[in-house]
Amino acid sequence: MQSTAKKYFVNLVKFAFPIALVSFLVWRIEPEQWEQLTTQPKNYWLLAAALVVALGAMSMSFARWCVLVRCQGIELSMLEAFRLGSIGYLLSFVSAGSVGGDLFKAIFLAKRRPGKRVAAVASVFVDRGSGMYGLLLLVAAGLLFSNPPAAAESAIDLPKIKIATAVLIAVGTTVLAVLILGGRSIDRLISWGSTLPVIGPVVKTIGPPLRMFHHHPFAFGLSILMSLGVQGMLVISMYLVARGMYASPPTLADHFVIVPIGMLASALPITPAGMGVLELVVETLYRSVPAIPTEASGTLVALVFEIVKVVMAVIGTVFYWTAGAEVRESIEQAEEQSEEGGEEGADSDEIDGADPQTGS
Repeated sequence: MQSTAKKYFVNLVKFAFPIALVSFLVWRIEPEQWEQLTTQPKNYWLLAAALVVALGAMSMSFARWCVLVRCQGIELSMLEAFRLGSIGYLLSFVSAGSVGGDLFKAIFLAKRRPGKRVAAVASVFVDRGSGMYGLLLLVAAGLLFSNPPAAAESAIDLPKIKIATAVLIAVGTTVLAVLILGGRSIDRLISWGSTLPVIGPVVKTIGPPLRMFHHHPFAFGLSILMSLGVQGMLVISMYLVARGMYASPPTLADHFVIVPIGMLASALPITPAGMGVLELVVETLYRSVPAIPTEASGTLVALVFEIVKVVMAVIGTVFYWTAGAEVRESIEQAEEQSEEGGEEGADSDEIDGADPQTGS
């Protein structure tokens, strides 16, 4: 009874927090911004184009995962990848960050191909990692070509973001190059590193999945390029939303700085689908990044973009309601493990109840 009450309380907090955060951000919108939004005409063609571009980005992300799965020797049709990816995208709206969707895909493949369970989990893990790495590259490119405002107080955080991004990319590129291109000595190094205190669990989680792509460097490189395409299309989608709502929003170049940073923040397992976090970051960066101050509300632009994401998630409901028993069983197991602790569930021995095996 106590565990049930705790589960309901956790779920209540999980959904109440983003609602409270979004409500606070909407409350902070200036009356002038509301007036500007309601009085000026909307370009619904641009808003429709934003949805089309976002759908293209989502489709490319499903194709990226399919490539990573196939190069592990697991048979997966493109149609099945779209079906599983759509359901996973839908599940991200009922769990913190994207944990639920990732768990579902890993569990389903592990159940479908028992002999390839570690490879199945690795494909999901690497798919998520390549997406995050693509985001970092996009942030770096945006910051490199951005024109920050002259006022020091409005650009105070950009130098710190640039330094942090440069460090993360340097470390990430080095680690990826060593793990993907290194020889057998790297395997011994990973085994040794897994026994170290503090960083051992991280090495054990990250190392083996990436090493599985040692024989498929071109496929991994293709996944990085596809990640850049996915994230770039999402940037364009939000820019089209801003253009559809406002006459003078931040420029496309500004959005190539604002949106990737917002996406990185919203990817953290804090709120379902990152709602609330994205609005907060976009609103903050709308005030600090543009060289020419804008009257556009980053909160409202991000909220409309969230609506675009919800419309895309509706596609997942079609696949969900037509799913078979195998898919529903995987969904239930993913939801249970997500409630028990997200990543902890992904690495547990419960990834396949019929024949336990770790997924790290």
